[in-house]
Amino acid sequence: MNDFKKSFSNRRFKMGGYQTLVMVIVIVLVIVLNLVVNKLNISVDLSSDQKYTLTEDSKKLASGVQDSVKMYFMCPEGQEQVVIEKVLQQYNGLGNIEVIQKDPVIYPTFAQQYTEDEIQSNDVIVVNETKNKNKVVKGTEMIVQGMDYTTYSESYTLDAEGQLTSALQSVTAEDTVKMYYTSGHNEAQLNDSLTDILRKSNIDYEEIATSSKDKIPEDCNILMINAPQYDFSEEEYKRISDYLADGGKAMFFLNVQAAEKMTNYEKLLSDYGVNVAEGYVVDVQGAMNANYPTMLVPQIEQHELTADVGNTQVVLPVSKGMTTQSDVRSTLTVTPFLTTTDSAYSKVDLKATSMEKEEGDIQGPFSTGLVIKDAYTENTQGEGKATEIVVFGTGNAAASDFIATNQFGNRSVLLNTLTYLSGTKTSTLAVPTRNLNEESVVIQQGNRIFFTVLLVVIIPLALLAFGFVIWYRRGKS
Repeated sequence: MNDFKKSFSNRRFKMGGYQTLVMVIVIVLVIVLNLVVNKLNISVDLSSDQKYTLTEDSKKLASGVQDSVKMYFMCPEGQEQVVIEKVLQQYNGLGNIEVIQKDPVIYPTFAQQYTEDEIQSNDVIVVNETKNKNKVVKGTEMIVQGMDYTTYSESYTLDAEGQLTSALQSVTAEDTVKMYYTSGHNEAQLNDSLTDILRKSNIDYEEIATSSKDKIPEDCNILMINAPQYDFSEEEYKRISDYLADGGKAMFFLNVQAAEKMTNYEKLLSDYGVNVAEGYVVDVQGAMNANYPTMLVPQIEQHELTADVGNTQVVLPVSKGMTTQSDVRSTLTVTPFLTTTDSAYSKVDLKATSMEKEEGDIQGPFSTGLVIKDAYTENTQGEGKATEIVVFGTGNAAASDFIATNQFGNRSVLLNTLTYLSGTKTSTLAVPTRNLNEESVVIQQGNRIFFTVLLVVIIPLALLAFGFVIWYRRGKS
């Protein structure tokens, strides 16, 4: 009996009891922690492009919403698209935004007060109750099916944040921005990435044939001339000039490969203190690759158009160079925001087979992006009526390859340009899509060998050695 009592007080029992107590405490803590995490809906986005996390721009916009906004997630319980739901729930509680799930089966007539369109599962109705404005975001627009032509397999992209933030901007915006883009001069077409940015920025856009109009429409907030190959007529020049002189806003893209001399188009810029150099810019020091000196990576000057470019590069393939006239009028300011290096020059002979500087080439430096502002109309007609023009040396500045994602600074500069010219109080947002294809983790050969040796050899041997030391010490004692 004494031996039995002693067994509860010996060193081995105490050690075992201590270990058991520690295990129980750890198990209880794990259970409690899991309950807390589930209750608080805490999760970590480990995707490489943070596809389930709102961008800082969307958070800033949503957090600043003062109106009462409801986001109705039209979906029966259990049929939610998880990727859409994860993004949508992040808007809940930001600013005055509330996310509410509505089952269209239980409430079949609920959506009719907002839209006549048939509502499908996973659609979202964004409602501004203060301004009595609403917009429907289709579930099919938030998950976009496409084709990956490198593997000839279906691909899926997530555009939930882009569409929801766009709808939020639309229902909270004070005014609608209207952009007209010219046609009839073989202008570059608006690519899908550009039109996607315009739609998400809630900018209505419409084609205008300036040759058949008496004047630029009154509701034109921004006039875009997108890298025309043929010049404007004298009558068209007069119409556009009148629009600008009356405090118009415009975005011009130049075209190195114009089919004829662009006398009137360039005169529109000359009227506002800018000369366009003949030919195209060659800049070995300011290029993405010295072997391709026309693939320009211009120097980024401090300006609100370049404020959030960050560490990304703005890429301008095959650009014309611009210089500022020295004797501009007092109301006029011309501010470069993209510039070449001092060693740049303009290659005048478009058929030249060598990139080396030759006789007749024009020495730089040049501007490849600049902002023009003429305050004359503002001084005479009131605030906001200044003539403002943003000029890019090439239409390739808005090429899909450079604005589809945030990989390059072109997208940020383009969005800032739209905000600047439209005069909107809120920054123009156009969140890029995210890839939903499965991500694979690639481990380098050297790392594979290292982790194999570590897990299969080193750690087991270390545990064996540690166990042997404990066994040996216990045997000695």
